[in-house]
Formats: sequence, structure tokens, C-alpha cells
Amino acid sequence: MSKKETENRNTEKVMTKYDLKMQRRAEAKAKEKKEKLISTIVSVAIVVALAALVISIPVSKHMTLNGTYITVADQKINKVEYDFHYYQVKANYLAQYGSMLSAYMGLDIESNFDNEMYSETMTWGDYFDEMTVASIKRTKALAIEAEKAGFTYDTTQEYADMMKDVEEAAKAENLSVNGYLQECYGPLATVKRVENLIKSNMVTTAYYNQVMESKAPTAEDLEAYYAENKDSYDVVDYRITTIEAELPTEPTELADPVEETAEDAEETEETAYQPSEAEIAKAMADAKVLADAAVAKVKTEGTSSECVKKATMTTMIGDWLFDASRKAGDTTVLEDTNAKKYYVLAFEKRYRDETPSADVRVVMLEDEDPQPIYDEWKNGAATEESFAELCDKYSADTTADGGFYEQITKTGMQDVLSDWLFDEKRTKGDTEIIKLTDAYTYIVYYVGPNKPEWEININNILTGEAMEEYLEEISKDYTVEDPKGNLDYIEIREKEAADAAAAESASTEE
Repeated sequence: MSKKETENRNTEKVMTKYDLKMQRRAEAKAKEKKEKLISTIVSVAIVVALAALVISIPVSKHMTLNGTYITVADQKINKVEYDFHYYQVKANYLAQYGSMLSAYMGLDIESNFDNEMYSETMTWGDYFDEMTVASIKRTKALAIEAEKAGFTYDTTQEYADMMKDVEEAAKAENLSVNGYLQECYGPLATVKRVENLIKSNMVTTAYYNQVMESKAPTAEDLEAYYAENKDSYDVVDYRITTIEAELPTEPTELADPVEETAEDAEETEETAYQPSEAEIAKAMADAKVLADAAVAKVKTEGTSSECVKKATMTTMIGDWLFDASRKAGDTTVLEDTNAKKYYVLAFEKRYRDETPSADVRVVMLEDEDPQPIYDEWKNGAATEESFAELCDKYSADTTADGGFYEQITKTGMQDVLSDWLFDEKRTKGDTEIIKLTDAYTYIVYYVGPNKPEWEININNILTGEAMEEYLEEISKDYTVEDPKGNLDYIEIREKEAADAAAAESASTEE
């Protein structure tokens, strides 16, 4: 699905309903469905999508709706429009990184971000405000570029489909349409107020995609990037034998002398014995003898590992196997002092993995029995077209037209699906029922092979870089004005810049 991946790299991530099902299965279905909608029409224009609660000021409702909240490139942005962008980038950021922020940074993603510190000087609210403004600047710049280019895009059907989703979601949550929109786009949102904002974003997204296609790298660009980054894309075949040091589980003659008290004895009975440095050294020396002996047999008896990327290996093994001077038949013994073991390695070959990606059609089922659905297709026309109809009829993922996914790659895929999709015998039209988890079962139709993973990944990187440069260029002269002091991050950044300049000046004088 490289095109989508490339789009998402340079815009606020457009999450499909399937993405949200996978990421938020444990959450309430109502909240899940709401965020699906938010993501379907997110504004383009920022590589990392971020957002935060903004500090409102006590003004009249009329001024809130129509007054200028901030100004971007001389264009007045009212609170409705600011919230519209804010809620979208917030939803995308939390969908991508929320679980990580909670697990590793202890951030309560349900809290008021204005009370959570992002750094010593900025709250998460300040940080999100900064990125929201950056998103608005790029979106406005794209809109102007599209107008200059005479670009047109009919939003009629897309908007109608989106509003149908709104109505269904609102009904499911027992809300009015406006009530639902307010949960998605801010407390001031109504159909009338956000319609033009939604349609405008649809146009800029379409224009962004057109520009992106024009900046796709050539075959020469792909090969040049690969040549400079081979370690990231090559794989190796090798054999390995691991020899672990046999550490003593109780004191030996090499143990450190201790004067044991009754309390120590009681503690020793409850904890594992910790070998002395001398005991460890002896165990490692014994293991080294075995490792040296294993070198002669590792080429035939070592565990075979094929098509392995450097990124999946320990550093010491990867550095040896991917050394540019490595040649077939090379062997070595590597000592891992931390893990108390030796690795005996035999290098076989290094190459670029040309395994193609796969295009497939998938019926994703949550609780249904797949067999009757599969039989319905098998007893019918049993063509790709009829399978696509089956996907539209039964699949839990309604965002993939005819259940179609392109350029599926092996990386990160569950073995049961990977083994089937990338079997060398796989041919167009093969179908299979594959149970991936306790909750999900797939009926998969193999359409055919596509580009290899290395090419897809490099294409995404180069296209992403080109689009980032493009967005930076078209928005570089866009300024933001905040006459009412709604955005604290501006003053914070100015102070940081002044402090940095003063520190540099003082350092130069010294």
C-alpha cells in the first residue's frame, strides 16, 4: 500500500476504518467510529500531525464564531476553523503515538494537555498548538498553489459519502448530526459551519496527491539511494551456533570468600547464586574452547538463517555479517560478554531481497463463520470480480474498495499470512481462509505480485523528502500573527531563540 504510506508520510495521517479497528480494538466502538470519520477528511500539509487544546478567551459567541483567532499569511482564522484543524491533528497524533506516550512517557492522553509538560518550557498544549499552526500554514499554501495551477476537484460524491458516515455514526452514538460533528471538530462545529472547510480540505488533499505523483523518483533515483544505503536494504544468509557459558549455580573453589551470617544464609536460600568474576572467567574460557571447536562444523551443522536484515540482528553479529569485505565461507567466533555466550558464525551470501510484494483482496470478518461466505463465492462465478463484490458485502473493513490492498510486504506480517502470501507456488486466483487472531479471520484472494519491498520503501522515502521540501518551500514565507495572545508557544520560542543567541554570544566572547 505504498501510495497511501507515502501520502501519510507528508500529510496528517489519513487513517482508514481498518487502521482504527486494528489500533483501537480495546476501545468503545462509538469512539472508534468517531475517530474514523475525523481521519477521512483530515487536512494535508504536515509531516508530523499534532494538536492540543487551545486556551479560549471570554468573548461573545458572535466574536468567537466570526472574530479573528489568529492570522496566517494575512488570512484570518476564526475559532471554528482553528478547532477544525486542531481536532484533526490531535486525533491523528494520538492514534499514531498515543499508546507509546502512555506506556513510555506516562502521559495521560485523556488529560488537559495544557497541564502536561512536554519540555521544561512548553506544555503538550503549547507543542500541539505549534504544530497545528504549521499544519494550517501548509494547508493554506497548498490551497493557493492549487488555485494558481487552475486545479479543480469535484467534492460532491466524496462529501456525500462522508456525510452518510456522519449520519450513521451519530445515530449509533444517539447524537444529532451537529452534536456528533462537535465531538469530531470542536464545540462550535455544525454542518453549515464546517462544510466549506471539509470540502476545501478535500480539494487540497487531491492537489497534494497530484503533486506527489509528479515528484515520484525515477528508477535511477531508487538505485542511487539503494547504493548509498545498502546495509538498510540488503539481507544475508548465514549459519550460527551459539555456545553459552555454563555458570555455576553454587560456589566453587573460585568463589569470592565471604563471612556468611545467619541472615545472609537465609537470603541466599531465596536468591540465585551470583558467580564471582573468576567463576565467570572460567566459564567463558571453557565456552571459548567449545566455540573454537564448533568453527569447523558451523558451515554444515550451524542453524541456517536466510534473508535476514541487519536491523533485526544484534549489533556485533550485524556488523560482522554486513562488513563490506565479507565473502562466502568466512567464519568467526564473537564473544558476547554481557550475555555470557559466544556466537560461531559462517557467512554464506549477501544480496538485495527481490521478493515481490503482493496485491490481494480480503474479506475481513470479526465474529462470522467464514465458510458459508467462502462457499457463496466458490459456488458462484468464483472470479476476482465476484470476490470483490463479496468483500463489499461482508468485509468489516468498508474503506477498501472491493477489499483491495496493494503492495503488501512481509515485514511485520504475521507468519501464518506471510507464509501463505509469499509461497513461491502462489498464483493469481488462489484463495484461503486464514485466522489471524481470536477476533479476526481473513478470506484472502491472491491478485498477484507487485514491486519488491526495498523499492517500495525507498520510493516512499524519496517521495516523502521531495514533498517535505515542496511544502517547506511554498509555506516558508507564511507568517502567523497572534494579536490576542492565544498561542503561548510563540513567546516561548522567541525567548528560547533569544537565550540561545545570548549563550552563543557569551561563548564567542570567552
